[in-house]
Amino acid sequence: MNQVMPVARIEEDARLLALAAFGILDTPPERGFDDIVHLARQLCAAPVALISLLDRDRQWFKARAGFPPCETDLDRSVCKFVLAETGVLQIPDLTLDPRTLGNPLVTGEPHLRFYAGAPLRSPGGEVLGSLCVIDHAPRPGGLTPAQVENLERLARQVVDQLVLRRALAERDRGERQRTAIAETLAAVVATGGDLDASFRAVLAGAMRAVPAAEAGAVEMRDGDDLVYRAVTADLTPHLGLRFPVQGSLAGACLREGIPLLLPDVLRDPRAKRDVLESSRLRSCLLVPVRRGGTMVGVLKLQSSRPAAFSEDDLKAATVFAATVATGLAEAGEVAARSEASRTEYRRRAVFDSAHDYAIIVLDLEGRVTDWNSGATRILGWRSEEMCGKPADAFFTPEDRRDGIPDKEMRSAMENGRGIDERWHLRRDGERFWANGEMMALRDEDGAAIGFVKILRDRTEQKEAVARLEESRERYRLVARATNDAIWDWDLATNHVLWNEALNEAYGHASGAVEPTGEWWIAHIHPEDRARIDSAIRAVIDGAGTAWTEEYRFLRADGSYAHVLDRGYVIRDAEGRARRMIGAMLDLSERKQAEDALRESERRFALERGLLHAVFQQAPVGISIAGATAEVPSVINARAEELLGHGLGTEGDARYVSYGAQHPDGRRYEPGDYPTLRALRHGETVRAEEMHYRNAATGLVRPLEVSSGPVRDADGTIQAAVTVLVDVEDQRRAEAEARKLAALVEQSRDFIGLAAPDGTVDFVNEAGRRLVGLPDLAARTNRILDYFVPGEHDRILADVLPAAERDGFWEGELHFRNFATGAGVPVHYNIFQVRDRNGELLGYGTVTRDLTEQHRARQALQASEASLRAVLDTVPVGILFAEAPSGRIVGGNRRLEEIFRHPVLPSPNAESYGEWVAFHEDGRRVEPNEYPLSRIIREGAEHAALECHYQRGDGTRVWIEIVGVPMRDESGTIVGAVVAVADIDARHRAEERQDLLNQELSHRMKNLLAMVQAIAASTLRGAADMDTAREVLGSRLVALGKAHDVLLGGAAESASLAAVVREGVGVQESAGRRVAFVGPDVEIGGKAVLSLALTLHELTTNAVKYGALSVPDGTVTVEAALVGPAAAPRLRIAWTERGGPPVVPPARKGFGSRLIERGLTAQVSASLALDYRPEGVSCVIEAALTDFQATG
Repeated sequence: MNQVMPVARIEEDARLLALAAFGILDTPPERGFDDIVHLARQLCAAPVALISLLDRDRQWFKARAGFPPCETDLDRSVCKFVLAETGVLQIPDLTLDPRTLGNPLVTGEPHLRFYAGAPLRSPGGEVLGSLCVIDHAPRPGGLTPAQVENLERLARQVVDQLVLRRALAERDRGERQRTAIAETLAAVVATGGDLDASFRAVLAGAMRAVPAAEAGAVEMRDGDDLVYRAVTADLTPHLGLRFPVQGSLAGACLREGIPLLLPDVLRDPRAKRDVLESSRLRSCLLVPVRRGGTMVGVLKLQSSRPAAFSEDDLKAATVFAATVATGLAEAGEVAARSEASRTEYRRRAVFDSAHDYAIIVLDLEGRVTDWNSGATRILGWRSEEMCGKPADAFFTPEDRRDGIPDKEMRSAMENGRGIDERWHLRRDGERFWANGEMMALRDEDGAAIGFVKILRDRTEQKEAVARLEESRERYRLVARATNDAIWDWDLATNHVLWNEALNEAYGHASGAVEPTGEWWIAHIHPEDRARIDSAIRAVIDGAGTAWTEEYRFLRADGSYAHVLDRGYVIRDAEGRARRMIGAMLDLSERKQAEDALRESERRFALERGLLHAVFQQAPVGISIAGATAEVPSVINARAEELLGHGLGTEGDARYVSYGAQHPDGRRYEPGDYPTLRALRHGETVRAEEMHYRNAATGLVRPLEVSSGPVRDADGTIQAAVTVLVDVEDQRRAEAEARKLAALVEQSRDFIGLAAPDGTVDFVNEAGRRLVGLPDLAARTNRILDYFVPGEHDRILADVLPAAERDGFWEGELHFRNFATGAGVPVHYNIFQVRDRNGELLGYGTVTRDLTEQHRARQALQASEASLRAVLDTVPVGILFAEAPSGRIVGGNRRLEEIFRHPVLPSPNAESYGEWVAFHEDGRRVEPNEYPLSRIIREGAEHAALECHYQRGDGTRVWIEIVGVPMRDESGTIVGAVVAVADIDARHRAEERQDLLNQELSHRMKNLLAMVQAIAASTLRGAADMDTAREVLGSRLVALGKAHDVLLGGAAESASLAAVVREGVGVQESAGRRVAFVGPDVEIGGKAVLSLALTLHELTTNAVKYGALSVPDGTVTVEAALVGPAAAPRLRIAWTERGGPPVVPPARKGFGSRLIERGLTAQVSASLALDYRPEGVSCVIEAALTDFQATG
């Protein structure tokens, strides 16, 4: 198989150093990394996921799922190819890729087929390895875009975890170093000047402060040699060993006087091989020991691993090297100075060397008595500025308010030391996070004499912790983003944690879910339960790591979902199962994925077809010439059109017949043609001018010819692709571009272009005038600056995000005039401008000034408001229609009140048939009979119509429609307007007048007939003429009174009894033989006349034909209130008895119609007229309120 892509050795060394700095290789499993690979496997639906870290000769897996080995050699690594990638590397089929087709993991177990890996890029840019997913089946379409994005996000999570892990380790290391320094200082002081004891104490402290060190030594100079004066246990055989200063690593450190960090001593020419082999030395720290400016020795810490130490380790070692100087000072001054001066010397030596620590000495009142250079570097104040002042200067105001400095000193006094982490202040006011320790200083008798406070700047670590929390939050969001129900089963506690998808996909609310394995198993279909339970137990109790099953899972609504469930067992170092993590996938997702694959294959075939179509239909000439017979030569239609012929004969002979000339008129030789130059020499020809005589037309056209070789994986030229461009077309396009530029510059619209970051690159002259800016100033602003301040929030929240997300936004906004500050109303749009490759060039706009339009709109709105006020106040309905279509464009409120439905949105005159109206004779009004239609379609100057219109509530109303045309300035009819009047009251008045006329005519006839009947009856019963005259006169007077009641109608109301009495009392005999029974209620004037007329008509018919036509006949008029008391109804029953047998009339005369229609029309009464043989009966019933109405 192919080897790793070669990179410069220095870059590879830097990458390995960056990897080693994280201290991650060969560490135990960690939950955060394990969770990421399991989530990657779920999101990408892959059986294998790995966090692979690439060492010098191996790849080691920090976390793995579905892949048992914990590491492989680089020969079997696929992840190594990610080193050369900037994004996700995808290999759809490992058996087809030349880099991997021979890989043993591909050709043999576990038969890997698909690979996708996202590089793990450190903050310094070095690729440490990859987060990859692997499948045992090829994936021609690779990962979906969403899966690629998720894999990249998770890869960044891995790096965040690594950075945070290192930051936390550095914090712990700093704590250890600070404690080790304090303890070492105490140990050195306790030696009482014993140099070797001091050296051993310093070496022990350094080993504790730098955990990566496996061994160490203090080497002191003795003449031209260095002597091992103190060693750790592993180097005991070397104690007392001497070696020359010249020619050794420690000697180089001593001579140069600078600390050395050597990641790999095997690469350093100064190293002595024999010493290296005996001391198992591979990487080391070398720090010179100074005394009074003279190099007197070296502190060495070493490891058998390459790149074991960091720069922080070197700084810590430097502090301890200074402590060696303290030991020397202790020994050298023991006989010459007092204990106080020796303590001062030691303290000053430490002060001058511990640059990474702020060491501050305080008196018992908290005033600064000493201040080292590290304090000046970290806090900013010099020693002379702080000595004698309170130490609370570098505490925050809130800590000073809360008395924290005093609390720290009290804690140190009571407990010996106080450790805390909090914010502190530098001299310039900047805050930084520090961990610190305050210890009480005591004299020989144990009495407190002050305090020492040690601070170390840990702001970077504090921020790293914050980044970790952000990283964890992103991890939680990624887990929530999947539709799979992800579960995490703690096998020790039997606690199962589900993500939100259990509710979203299967309906189980979190509050209703028992977090146990039993709840999960209980929700499996009874037919599947035993099988699944057994399979899960088998993988937990066995040695396997993966479990996959399909079964039916109970949803919250009682239905079952067919799911694919996959789980992975996490085991401890002894192989015991501790956790099981998995995801339950609804198989409908799989179906969608399969459909998507088929669609991808279909689109792949389509794309191949499209490429072929593009080749054939491209606007430029394209030819492909094969280097051998196995690669066919082809030419597209545009090339044939430009050349006037096809490929011609095979081989070089075809070029002899071509009619190409150089610009200077020389004929092209076969070897001059760009295609042959690309095939034979691999030359790439770009835009070479060629004059070609078209074989079909004979015309010579200038062409630009470009040609280049096509090589296979081995670099062999297989073909040459040649592109022919008609230069005349190009020149025409350039001319069009110039015209477009002129159009942009001369346009009255604001035309602008901004860079992707929102900086304005161009505004045309009209645009600059609109906003009051000169040319240069227009280019120094950003998009947001062009708008009034009140719209900035909308621009940032809606407009710019929409342009970035959707590619376009438009709407009305206000530009800001830079000269006056006034707002300018505009119709603004913004759209993405991209090149042919789809790369974003910036954002463009073509914006219209709406100032005049707004003025016209305001005037129009004012006019419309006035017109609307007029239309809404006129007492008739107004309707507008446009010509020639007849479409209804509007109407006023009165029209809707008349029609009792909204104005119909009729699209044309033919749709007027939707209206329902009738002529007086009952015929329906046709669409072409309406005035609107007659005006618009026939050109009528005036049109009118009266009709009975059926309204929206089902009632009908008589209306009158009158219309006239609307014409433009040329006299052309552009529409019509009609007025619609409610003439229902007028029409009803006319009907009542007709009814009254008919009634008067009928009444006169009845009156005459009644007079005749009275006269005849009187004369038959009279004894003589005088008696007859007297009786007849009285009866005629009574008839007149009844007539007055019927036709008077002046009173507002009358009693029911009076109406009955007067209505039937036309003759004494009738009055005596008609009996009234019932309540004497008042009835309104509208009902009085109708009831009197009805009773009169019934009386007249009874006198003529019924019970009153014979001496023994009687009539009963019975009234009663029926129905609920809240809404009573009045029922009046007319019943005849004792008359001749009744024969129903053969036809209805006016009287019968009057009886049936009178009260029913006036008071909405129901009327039942029955011609029974024993006597006529008539029952009238209506609401009492209708009888009593006066209107």
